[in-house]
Amino acid sequence: MKTKPRSLGRHLGLGAGGAVESSFQNAPLGLANPIYNVGLGVSPVVVGVAMAIPRLWELLIDPLIGAASDRTRSRFGRRLPYIAFGLLGSLLFFAAMWWAPAGMSKQALGIWLIVTAFLFYSFYSFFAVPYAGLTIEASEAGPDRIGVMTARTAFANLSQIVISWIYWFCQRDWFSSPAEGMRWVGIGFGLLVTLCGGVVIVTTLRCGLHRHTGHEGSAPVEKGIYLKLLALSPTRRILAALLSTMVGFTLVSHLSFYLVAFYACKGDLKQASLVVAVKSTVTMIAAVLACPLIGMAAKRFGKERVFKSILALGIVSSLSMWYLITPLNPYLSMISDLGVSLCLVGFWMLMPTYLGDISDHYERTTGQSCQGTLSALYGNAVKIGASVALLLTGYILIICGFDAGMPHEAMGRPIFNMRILFAVVPCIGLVISHFAMSRFRLPQFGRTP
Repeated sequence: MKTKPRSLGRHLGLGAGGAVESSFQNAPLGLANPIYNVGLGVSPVVVGVAMAIPRLWELLIDPLIGAASDRTRSRFGRRLPYIAFGLLGSLLFFAAMWWAPAGMSKQALGIWLIVTAFLFYSFYSFFAVPYAGLTIEASEAGPDRIGVMTARTAFANLSQIVISWIYWFCQRDWFSSPAEGMRWVGIGFGLLVTLCGGVVIVTTLRCGLHRHTGHEGSAPVEKGIYLKLLALSPTRRILAALLSTMVGFTLVSHLSFYLVAFYACKGDLKQASLVVAVKSTVTMIAAVLACPLIGMAAKRFGKERVFKSILALGIVSSLSMWYLITPLNPYLSMISDLGVSLCLVGFWMLMPTYLGDISDHYERTTGQSCQGTLSALYGNAVKIGASVALLLTGYILIICGFDAGMPHEAMGRPIFNMRILFAVVPCIGLVISHFAMSRFRLPQFGRTP
C-alpha cells in the first residue's frame, strides 16, 4: 500500500463527514417526537414506524450500494459519485420532512412523515456507505486510521451540539409554534450539514485520495462475499456488538426527552428544551475534547484495553441515571450523561478501526478490496438495531402508560416505568457488547486462485 502523509488537514477533511453521518442519522430521531407527537399530535406509534421503515429499507439497498461502490471505476474514484448524489438528495428531503402542508389531519401528517423520511434515508445511504468505505481505504491501519476516526467522531459530536439546540430554537417567540420554527431551522441546518459533506469531497479531490487510495489495483469483490465475511468470527462479533449497543440505547433514547420534560421539569416544555440543550452542549463539548485523548490512549495502551474501559464507564453511568434524573435538580443527570457520552464516543471511534483490521487482512490474503461491502454490513447492523428499537419506541410509551395529554399528577407510574427502562436497557446492551468483543481475533484467509 502506498504510504500517505499523516496530515492533520487530511484527517479533518475526511472526518468532516462524521457531522453528516451524525446529523442526518440522528436529527430526525431526536426531533420527530417533539415536533410530530408533542407538537402536532401524531401518534407516537406512527412516529416510531416512520423512523423504522426507512432503516428496514436500507437493509436491502446498503449492500447493493456498498458492492457497487467497490466495483465502480470513474474519474472521480469509487466513492465520490455516490457521496455527492446522496448528499444533495438528503438535503432536499431533510428539509421536506418538516414542510408538511398546512391544514393536514393527524393521519395525513403521519403519512407525510413516513414518505419523506423514507426518501430522506434512502438518499442518506448513498452518502453513508461509500463515505464509510472511503475513510477506511484512505487511511492506513494504526495511528493514521485512528487519526481519521478521531476526527470523524469529533465532527459527529460537534454536530450533536447543534442538534441539541434545534428544539430550543424552535421554541422562540418569533415562531408561531415549534413545528413552524422547524420548517426554517431545518433548511438552515441541512445546508450547514451539506457544507461539511462538501469538505469531504474537496479534501478527497485535493489530496488525490479518489485516485491513489492504495487499493485501486485490488481485484473487485467476488460473488458471495457477504456470506464469506459473515462466516468470519470477527465480523460476527462486531455485528453483535453493534446490534446490542444500538438496540440498548435507541430503544429508550427518546425517553430522555420525556423524563426531562415531564419529570425533572414537571411539564414545562420551554424549561425542558433549555435543560436538554445545555446538558447536551456540555456533554458533547466534553466528548469532542475527549476524542484526541481516547485516540492517544488507544495508540499507547492498545485499543482493546481502552475499549473495555469505556464499556465499563458506560455501564456504570447508565445505571446512575436512576438516581440522577430528578426534579431536585434537572441538570444533575449531566454527570451520567458525561459518562455515557464518553462511552459512546470511544465506541463509535474504535469500532471502525476493528472493521478496518478485517478489511486490510482480507485484502492482503485474498487480493480483494471489500471496504464498501464491509461498511454496508456494518451499517446494516446499526440499522437493524435502530429499526427494531424504533418500531418498539411508540409501544414503550404506551406500555409505560404515558400520554402527553394526561395531567402531571397522574404521571407517577408511567414516569417510574420509564426511569427503570432508561437506566437498565442500555446497560444490558453494553454488557452484551463487552462479551462479543472480548474474543475478537483476526482469522487466516485462504488466498483465492
